[in-house]
Amino acid sequence: MNNKTLRAFVALVLALTAGGAGYTMGNTAAPLSEDTIRIPETNVVAPSAGTTRVLYSLDKKQNDKELIALIDAASSHIYFAIYEFTLRDVANALIAAKKRGVTVEGLVDSGESANSYNAPIIASLRAAGIPIATEHHASGNGIMHIKALVTDSAYAIGSYNWTNSANTQNDEILEIGTSPELVETYRSILRRLIEQYGATAAAQSAAALVSGGRYSIDEAANHIGETAFVTGKLYDAHTSSSGTVFLDFCSNYKTCPFSGVIFADDAKKFKSLTSLSGSTITLSGTISSYQGKAEIIVSDPSQIVK
Repeated sequence: MNNKTLRAFVALVLALTAGGAGYTMGNTAAPLSEDTIRIPETNVVAPSAGTTRVLYSLDKKQNDKELIALIDAASSHIYFAIYEFTLRDVANALIAAKKRGVTVEGLVDSGESANSYNAPIIASLRAAGIPIATEHHASGNGIMHIKALVTDSAYAIGSYNWTNSANTQNDEILEIGTSPELVETYRSILRRLIEQYGATAAAQSAAALVSGGRYSIDEAANHIGETAFVTGKLYDAHTSSSGTVFLDFCSNYKTCPFSGVIFADDAKKFKSLTSLSGSTITLSGTISSYQGKAEIIVSDPSQIVK
């Protein structure tokens, strides 16, 4: 081997050695492999501060319970946007949050939310006094395809729709985290879209009332789901320990066929309601059913007319 060839060989060996040393020093941990990558176990609890978890739907088939844990842990607000929504347990958790005084607002796709399998869930949320804005792109094209939820301390986002098939059949990803920066980013985006499309939802509700039926408190139960007017003599306006106001139209509310409900976070909008006791009043809004009886959720003073 001549000197020129020898020098080239030595240079090659040194280069390979240096390259290997650089890889080793710059990567002190063992290389990642399928055996070393571990996604945290699903806990079905609200996440701790400073954590992020990525959940694959078919590992535990309980992403709905993960969402419910976030909803149950919310203390001040919950904003969400969802394309498909058919899970009753998630809807019930949102309604329960609303009833304990948490601000709950949502956004849905105009086309998807009108389908027969989504519409009942959306109607139940609205009947519970939860504002649901509906996407309406000015161009007439495009859909609201976001699947996200954000609370005062955490977020959940991914491909996961709130449906049973997404829980148990589909390949879905759900990321749950508590980064303050991401919580605020998602909150800002959802609030902007809810406000943008909310005006459309309010206009639709007002339009429905123009042609809404007028019923007595005894007739209301036959018109669940309708946006209408219900008239009766108010017996009492009772405020519970949680701040929720119940408008009772009978001396015994347990056997009364109809009532009005004003949740605590909306009650501050109203002046004293006890002055209406003994008066015949009309409530306007969507007639819903709670524990087998009809009711209207009242969130604005304009819904009560003496």
